[in-house]
Order: sequence, then structure tokens, then C-alpha cells
Amino acid sequence: CFAQAHAGAAIDQSVVPASFWSVQPVSAMGAGFATDADELLLLRGAVLIKVGRATAARRPVDTPERATLAWSGSSQPQDARETRAPAAHEPEAGGLHVDAAHIDAAHVDAVRARPTWELWRALRTDGLLTPSLLAVAALFAAAGVTVEAALLQGLMAVAVDAELGATRLGLLGGVLTFVVVLLLLEAPIAAGVLRTGRRLETRVRIAFLEKLPRLGDRYFHSRLISDMAQRAYGLHQLHTLPDLALRFLRLCCQLALTTAGIIWIYPDSAPLAVAALASAIGGTLLLQPLQTERDMRVRTYAGALSRFYLDALMGLMPVRTHSAERAVRREHEMLVVTWARENLALARVQVLAQSLTSLLGIGFAVWIVFSYIGARGEAAPLLLLLYWTLNLPVLGQALAASARQYPAVRNSMSRILEPLGAPEEEGEAHAAAPQEMIPGTGATTSGVAVDLAGVTVVAGGHTILHDVDLSVQPGEHVAIVGASGAGKSSLVGLLLGWHRPAAGRVRVDGAPLIGVRLQALRREIAWVDPSVQLWNRTLQENLTYGNGPAEDLPLSQALARADLYDVMERLPAGHQTRLGEGGGLVSGGEGQRVRLGRALLRPGVRLAILDEPFRGLDRGQRRARLAAARAQWADATLLCITHDIEETRTFDRVLVIEDGRIVEDGAPGTLAARPDSRYGRLLTTAATVQAQRWAGAQWQRLRLEHGTLTAVGAEPTGDDEDEDAL
Repeated sequence: CFAQAHAGAAIDQSVVPASFWSVQPVSAMGAGFATDADELLLLRGAVLIKVGRATAARRPVDTPERATLAWSGSSQPQDARETRAPAAHEPEAGGLHVDAAHIDAAHVDAVRARPTWELWRALRTDGLLTPSLLAVAALFAAAGVTVEAALLQGLMAVAVDAELGATRLGLLGGVLTFVVVLLLLEAPIAAGVLRTGRRLETRVRIAFLEKLPRLGDRYFHSRLISDMAQRAYGLHQLHTLPDLALRFLRLCCQLALTTAGIIWIYPDSAPLAVAALASAIGGTLLLQPLQTERDMRVRTYAGALSRFYLDALMGLMPVRTHSAERAVRREHEMLVVTWARENLALARVQVLAQSLTSLLGIGFAVWIVFSYIGARGEAAPLLLLLYWTLNLPVLGQALAASARQYPAVRNSMSRILEPLGAPEEEGEAHAAAPQEMIPGTGATTSGVAVDLAGVTVVAGGHTILHDVDLSVQPGEHVAIVGASGAGKSSLVGLLLGWHRPAAGRVRVDGAPLIGVRLQALRREIAWVDPSVQLWNRTLQENLTYGNGPAEDLPLSQALARADLYDVMERLPAGHQTRLGEGGGLVSGGEGQRVRLGRALLRPGVRLAILDEPFRGLDRGQRRARLAAARAQWADATLLCITHDIEETRTFDRVLVIEDGRIVEDGAPGTLAARPDSRYGRLLTTAATVQAQRWAGAQWQRLRLEHGTLTAVGAEPTGDDEDEDAL
């Protein structure tokens, strides 16, 4: 491909006829389309729908039945901590093969189906005394409001009776005392509700934060970062849940007592009063499922919008560079229009429910009052009857408002609780781990032994590693080369726990890499990769991240071996300078050196994994940093993924990977000497590309160093042959 591009060879675009393409530009379809048709594509295809009976997913025996909120810290049940999702086709105790996707789906459905029950279990952990007292107090408060209205009506009747005289003041004092007691009752109710909400939110936050580190990488790869952030942010809504529940209980009690009061004043109106009560409660409950569905759709599209905003902010510079603002605006417009349409549909359902409840309530109130006037006509209880009958639709509207809040809270809780029910990766943590693999038990500091036997890895329905057999001895340094997408990172991802083998086995130091064995190995791994996160913290905090505060870290040695002294000198506050979000205040090469420095500070390293560790550094720096890293981890097992083919000559062993298979394995000199060696071809291609880049007369050679751009001679040597030359 490089030779064709270098020679300027043209590619015949008519090799594949247009009818074979499923996507064509709209401009090719003729006129009549938008003026910006060059940015539009026409997709042609078919949607296949299979109609049949759905098969229920099998639930494995080691899968928890529900998410656990009733624990925190060490009080968590052992079986909840040790739950995991077996990989696809992984045998279980009874020889049953379970699809991991079925497990995930089963857990998600189980938790989403019972968010209220899970929250009740969390409340029950602190005891039922406080919720019970709050419920009883709310019932007394609701009854007090009804009794208060009756007392005021009686006081008005007493006020016109001239024979009572001085008794009026005593009755008035009694009524005022009753009102003050009701007001004083509201204070402990409000305090108890706030305290219960705070405890509930704290407990769920603790459970959420404790659960996240135990979730496997597969879980996070299938979720958007913005979606997870929105779920974590939505935890504050838990604080209002007890208040919503108590308010709903009080309103139901007030409705029942008000209905009873109407029947007490006018017994003949009992059917109408019960019908008014049923319309106030039943109308709200009947439309509740529709509101829940609409609210969930609104929240789903809101999550999509948050994902769009995050992507737009993170890719702001590339969007501007490629003048893609119009395409971004178009996508944003489609999302906003859909979100607004769903919001409008939700508002229509809410207005319909509110209007229906109000209309029925007022209609029944008018019916009851006119029926009473026609039947009895007594003026004394008429005012109280009128107040209670007109209060029924008001209470019904308040109940409907509380009911409208429930779908939003329930859907939010369903999304928040979903990670708590996901399978954990420490699925076999109950298995006994070898003592030599657990840090702090006198384990040796030599490298680990890695053994892969017939390993096949499937991700997203595609096989990314095919029947891999590999044995790495302790302390061996191995270079891994191959084309992009060949499976190099997937191979080391097995040791990091990213992937589970669909077939075959992975052993480290002779033990299967599962459960606590994987956790123990991770504590002994130094991993350098461009995707390693740099935090918006100081340089020193980024370097020491992941290490215990009591550990004596050789910071100066790591700064020297990672060549960070010049970086630290350029920073305004030295090692106390914040690096920005994702290391945005340092260059790409400087960020890679910070990542290397963090790995060099990791104590007790037995396995070093370098995946394109020096991206952004020139050839001379890459060579020096690689030598420093190998010297630091001389006794550890080291796996280095690199595209610097020439640098692999210094390794003990080289693996060549193509299409998910190890096609060559051996010493660099031995592989290069073979006439048909793929490794030899990679060396030749790298040398040819380097020579053609410098030998071509069409290239102007410039060097950018320390902010100064200088011309480079026609015959560069040594470190001039690097990516800093253009």
C-alpha cells in the first residue's frame, strides 16, 4: 500500500459496481435534495424481523437473585461479593454452559423490575422503627387536619349561641391548643423525613461506590461514560424519596377521612362520596403506567443528549478542524427534536390525568352539595360539607402530582440500581488463592509464568483471538509485533482481565487466572498504555496514584528514568502543578512519560505490560525510555507491544500476531534469518519506509525542537530519523 501511494498509483473506482454498495451519497441520486447533500448518505437495506416464542434466559446457580443495598463495607454478604458473570461457554459446577449476555440481561431485568423493593430493603437495614413512627405521625397529622376543620365548624356554631357565654373562651383555647399541637407535630415529621432521606442516599451511594470497582471491564465497555456519570449524579434524588412516600400516604389518609366526614354529615351521599374518592385515586393510578413509560423514554433521550454533549466537548478541536459543525448541529437537532417530542407527549398525559381528576372531583362535589340542599337544607353543616366536597378534587390533584413524581423517581432509581445488580468479575473469589500470588505474604519478586493453552476470545460476536498457545517463562522479556487490529492488545488484555476466554485456559504461575488470583496479579502489574488515565491533579499525585501512602516511593529515580525532570522544570509550580483533565496541560509525549513514571513507581512489579508505551516520543527518547524500563524490571516478566520493529532486536523473544493468531515465535535473530519470515518482512518494510521517506526528493526535511524549527540536511543520521522530522 505504501509503495502504491508513493508511486501515485490510481485505484480503479469501477471495480465494484454501484449496485453493490449499500450506502451512496445523496448527491448521486439526483437533484431535489438539500443544498448540503454532499454531507448526506442514503442507506439501502432490509430489516429482518423474526416472530416467534421468546425463550427464557437461564439463570446460573451462582448468580445473585437481586441487587444488594442492605450492606456496606465488611457487612456485605460473602455471596454478594463473590458474584460474577462467567464468560460465554465457560463450564460451571454442573457442567452447564451459560451465556454471559443472558446473565447480564437477567440481572438488569431483575433489578429494574423491583427498584421500590430494593429501596425498601435499604430502609429496613436501619430498622423499621423510624419509618413506622413517621407513618403513624403522618396519619395523626392527616387526621388532625380533618378534625381541625370539624372543630372550627363547631366553634362557629358555638359563637352564635348566646347562652354559652364564658365557655366560648375555653373552647377557643382548646381549639388553638389543638392547632399548636398539630404544628409542633410537623417539626419532628419533617426532621425524620430529612434524616431518613439522608441515610437512604448515603447507603445507596456507599453501595454504588463499592460496587463500581468490582464490575468487570465488559460492563463498562457496554455503557457510555456520560450515562454512568448521569446515574451517579442522579443519586441525590434519593433524598426526596421518603418525603414523596410520606406525602402520598398523608394525602391518601386525608382523602379517606374527608370522604368519611362527608358521609358522616350526609349519609345518603355515601355512594357519591365513595365514587368521588375512587375517581380521585383510580384516575391517577389508571394513567400511571402510561406516564411511567413516557417518563422513561424522556430519560433515555436525555441520556443520549448528555452523551452527545460529552462527545461534542471532548471532540471540539477535531470538529472545528474538519469543519464538521454543520453535521454536529444536525445530529444535535435530531436528538433535541426527539427529546422535545417525548417531553410533549409526557406533558399531554400529565395534563390529561390532571384534567380528568379535577373534572370528576368538581362534578361529584357539586352533585353532593346540591343533593344535600335539596334533601335537607340545613344551613349549619352546609359550610363544612361544601369545604370537604370541594377539598376532595384539591386533594386528588395533590395526589396526582405526587403520583406524577413517582415514575420519574422510580425510573431514576431503576437506572441507578442497575449497576448494583450487575454480575461482579470476582465470580470465584471464594476459591482459595495460592499464597505466593497474594501481595504481602512473602511472595517472590521474580517474574510471573504465563501459560495460554488453546485460548479463543470472542468479543461483540467476533473472534479476536484464535486458538492461542503461549508459554512465557518468569523474567522473560517478550516483544509483540503485528499490524493494527491483529490482536496484540487483546492478547495482553487476557492478563489484565479485559477478556475471558471462550475456549482454552489462562494460567499464571500454574493457577487459573480467575477471582482473587486476577486481583492479586493486578496488584503486581505495571501497565503503560496511552489510554491510562491522567487526572486533573498535581504531577506528584499522578505519579503516586495507586500506591499506598505509607510506601517509600523512589520518586527521584522514577523522574530520572522517565525523563520527567525537564517536564517538571517547565511546569509553573513544579511537581505541584495540576496536569489538567486527561493531562491536557502537557503534551502527548510528556503525558506518556508521566504514565511511565507512575508505572516505574509501582512496588513489587512481577509483570510489566507496555502497549505502545512511548507514543509521541522521538526515536532517541523511545530507545532510552525502553532501556530504562527494561533495566527497572530486569527480573520481571515483560510484554512489550510496539511498532518500532528495529527495537525488538534487543529482546529475548518476539511474537508476530496476524488475524488473532501467533504466526511466529522465537528469537529475533533466528526469525530474521528465515527467508519466508514475516518478522523479516516487517524489518525490511520498516527499513524501506524509513529510507524512502528520507531519500524522496519531494520531501522537505524540517526539525522542530524546543520551539525552534530548523532545516535538516539531506543525509540525516542517528536521532534525526524520527517522527519530529517532516
